[in-house]
Amino acid sequence: MTMDSPLFSSHLVALNASGGQVPSDIHLLPKGTFRGRDGRGPWRIPDPAKVIAATQAHQKGAKLLIDYDHQREFAGDGHQVRAAGWITGLRADGDGIHGRVEWTAAAAQMIADQEYRYVSPVFTYARSNGEIGRICNAGLTNNPNLDLIALNTERRTMSSP
Repeated sequence: MTMDSPLFSSHLVALNASGGQVPSDIHLLPKGTFRGRDGRGPWRIPDPAKVIAATQAHQKGAKLLIDYDHQREFAGDGHQVRAAGWITGLRADGDGIHGRVEWTAAAAQMIADQEYRYVSPVFTYARSNGEIGRICNAGLTNNPNLDLIALNTERRTMSSP
């Protein structure tokens, strides 16, 4: 399967549960077939474990970056990109792929203060069938494209009333 350039897209993922708690586990990608709120896609994850294995093989033990507003994707070579946190582990469960996160002190405070509410994953995918190959990184954002759970709410999807 040939992979295209990385795509950045966002899940509605709540960053802190009640009481200003900052999550150490975030939902990065849903299992199955999904589209972005802007109409891009469809993308598919038939086997989350396969995406995790491909991501880990590519990273070779390095943590995955979480930046601010996709600075990594927009910054040119040699430009500073500040880390908001690091994804230190990935796991699959019934709703897709989750990441274990170590937040920087600055990002944790911004999430607790609800200055940032969502995580937006960057991933590769096959243009031929939309199958996701691996996760490249993620960004904190306030303008997500995928319907995941907001970082500043309890565990319910943003499309829920």
